[in-house]
Amino acid sequence: MAITTLLTWLPPPLTLVMYGVLALGAILAIHILSQLIVPQDPKQPPVVFSWFPLIGNAVLFGINPIAFLQTCQKKYGDTFTFTMVGKRVTVCLGADGNQFVFNSKQNLSSAAGAYNHMTKHVFGSEIIFDAPHSVFMEQKRFIKSGLNTDCFRRHVPMIVKETEDFFRNYAKPSGLMEVYSAFGKLIILTASSCLMGKEIRANLDDTVADLYYDLDQGFKPINFIFPNLPLPSYRRRDYARNKMAALYSSIIQRRRNENDNSESDILQALMDSTYKDGHALPDNHIAGMMIAVLFGGQHTSSTTSAWTILELAARPDLLKALRQEQIDKLGSLKTDLTFENIKDLPLLEAVIRETLRLHPPIFQMMRRVMVDKVVYEKAGLEVPKGNYLCAAPGVTQVDPTYFDEPLKYNPYRWIEKTDPVHQMEQGDDANIDYGFGAVGISSKSPFLPFGAGRHRCIGEQFGYLQLKTIIATFIRMFDFELEDGKAVPKSDYSSLVVVPEHPSNIHFTFRE
Repeated sequence: MAITTLLTWLPPPLTLVMYGVLALGAILAIHILSQLIVPQDPKQPPVVFSWFPLIGNAVLFGINPIAFLQTCQKKYGDTFTFTMVGKRVTVCLGADGNQFVFNSKQNLSSAAGAYNHMTKHVFGSEIIFDAPHSVFMEQKRFIKSGLNTDCFRRHVPMIVKETEDFFRNYAKPSGLMEVYSAFGKLIILTASSCLMGKEIRANLDDTVADLYYDLDQGFKPINFIFPNLPLPSYRRRDYARNKMAALYSSIIQRRRNENDNSESDILQALMDSTYKDGHALPDNHIAGMMIAVLFGGQHTSSTTSAWTILELAARPDLLKALRQEQIDKLGSLKTDLTFENIKDLPLLEAVIRETLRLHPPIFQMMRRVMVDKVVYEKAGLEVPKGNYLCAAPGVTQVDPTYFDEPLKYNPYRWIEKTDPVHQMEQGDDANIDYGFGAVGISSKSPFLPFGAGRHRCIGEQFGYLQLKTIIATFIRMFDFELEDGKAVPKSDYSSLVVVPEHPSNIHFTFRE
């Protein structure tokens, strides 16, 4: 009664404001009470409490998703559902959670259903998730055909040259280097040189790099939630995609017109490929796949190389051991790196693996439930239609259940094999071929920085080769340490790829 009397005395604008405040309060009260009073369905995963409807847990998740998921795991167990701006995300942690999400049948839960609303604006139509699943598997096979041993042998000296040429331009004898920025630029050079073809590499300095940057802005969290807003960044994304597609089409036409099939790059592999029904790949399919290849290699390798250098800058003992390994295995630090001899550097590979464990570029991978429900038998739970299934390697890879002292950067864990993960029995799904060759790793593994199952990254071998070659070359060229008084930077979760907080500086000194 008192509130009604008050409203009659307020001016009309203030009355409207008061009504709005009361309505908002009522909505919040209903939302909170419904979580506290209404019993949850015991067949479904427990739901994480949130204060606000629609927004749900988005703010806490956005600040530090790993910490948020770990907190939820302690309270709710390995399987739970949270709300993120209207999307219900069911998280499945641990090795069993990985297996459930990555091995779920395509008709039950779909990666395309989770991501296509965002990726089609970057890659184009009829590409990757925007293609029928059987066509997508063919497209993966085409790309993988351009990532073979003969190509890798040619790639190593190309990567060495790009790395040496890039860093020779730095001030001598010493200075500061912003690591993430530097390695982001280097990786796009090496990826273009090895995978994109000479024409793209030649245009990189004045054309492709800027277009790539604008496309990259299409992979922000806001793009996942709101895939197409009338904002300048969205318009630049669309313009860049059309310009990149036109550039690739012009290269394709030139090669065809001049009967030039001399290049051994992925572009040529795609031009020479045909779908199972016999028709050649249309130019827009080739262009879209080339854009997808560039993105796949750039994001993983740029972040992982930067994190590796930052971790090594804090560990002079590891830096010394890596150089000694090259001397012991290759004879000297001046021996040419090759595809064959770089495989004989186990500590170098362990360093890359440990970086990927502690700093996975993609810390979570999702599928969307496409049927009335999917049953997670090991958890005894049902996940309803429309929910996003989420595997989170970023959490499982720092779980003490699988790794001793999980937050410690210790590459020797991969050589000495003392962690519990090495004694685990995994599934035989590593041998499944979805149309692009055997998957190669069980989805039950707690270490899955490249994913698993039908959507496992086919560029893993190239990624390891590229990273090992770059790191091996860099430690030959420089002595380096963290900027005075600084620690290894924290993680920046503001994009879909987890990068070091800016600035991520090291102090470098040329060794020669």
